[in-house]
Formats: sequence, structure tokens, C-alpha cells
Amino acid sequence: MSAEKPRASAPARSRSRTRDLRLSVRIKAKPAAVYRVLTSARELCRWWLTGAETDARSSGRLRMVWPKRPGCRSFSGEREGCFVDLEPERKVAWLWRAGSRRNGVPPLCSFFILPKRGGCEVTLLHAGFPRRAAADRAFACFAGGWEDALAKLKLYLETGRTCKQEVLTLAGLKILLRPRK
Repeated sequence: MSAEKPRASAPARSRSRTRDLRLSVRIKAKPAAVYRVLTSARELCRWWLTGAETDARSSGRLRMVWPKRPGCRSFSGEREGCFVDLEPERKVAWLWRAGSRRNGVPPLCSFFILPKRGGCEVTLLHAGFPRRAAADRAFACFAGGWEDALAKLKLYLETGRTCKQEVLTLAGLKILLRPRK
């Protein structure tokens, strides 16, 4: 008997009409601290927002106010929604109210907190952006906004410092956090 040789198959062509935004960052902090700063209005205002109201329970109200950011309406102004999936130290998810978001922008945002040696890994998933040219600008704007948020989260949890008015990138944050010689 001879073993059958596996055949290579052509990659499956994506037929999805949507695309997901997924970003991850390693943070030197305990999962409980990450969960707290993503669900507490007081903490959200320390590192990211200019205003917030939270009721961190299933279907609890969520209101966020961002500082004005030129060129990106997505992370400027006010949005309202509710918490839909809370697992202490593991997951925070909220759903934006329809009147509180732009057309075509998916309503569900989820943060997954995975314990790692020396801290944790935080992964943001904002799923369901339309896969069409007209949505490319919004997708890019949200990608930049979420990267800025994760960089600010890391900066705050690792150093206690904040910089709400500046726009951060994860690459730029590495330089900022590099030990001085």
C-alpha cells in the first residue's frame, strides 16, 4: 500500500462583505487592572476620554466623550451604547447605539484580555466594517483611533502617564517607553 500524497488546494477566496479590525498589544499589567480601566468612567477619563459614564454590568449604560481630533470624526465627540459582554479580567465588549455612530460603522467593539507572563495581551476586535471603497476612509480612521487607544492604555498602565491630546502609535510608544541610558 502506498500513502496518498496530500494535494495543495487553492486558497479560498474571501466572499465576505465585511472586514474586521484586530489589534493587539502586550501590557505589563495584571488583567484585573486592564479590566478596571476599560470599565470605570473615572479611569477612562484619566487615560483616554474627556468624559464618560459607565454602568459596568450586562446591558449597563456607556457614554464616552473624546477630545476633538482633526481629520477623524470617529474618535471625536460623544458616543453612547451599553456593555454587552463583561467577563472580569478576560473580556469587555460594548455595543454602540445606532444614533450614536456613523452609517456603515459596526456597533460591536470587544477587548480580549489574555494573561501572559509578566502581564497580559490585550486584543481589540471591531468587526464587521463594510468591504467597499466608500468605507476605506472610515476603516483607516478607526484603525488609527484604536491603535492610539491601545498605545494610551499601555502607557497609562505601565507608567501612570497620560497624553490624551496627542495621537500615539504603538511603534512610537516603544520609543517613548525605551529606558534612558
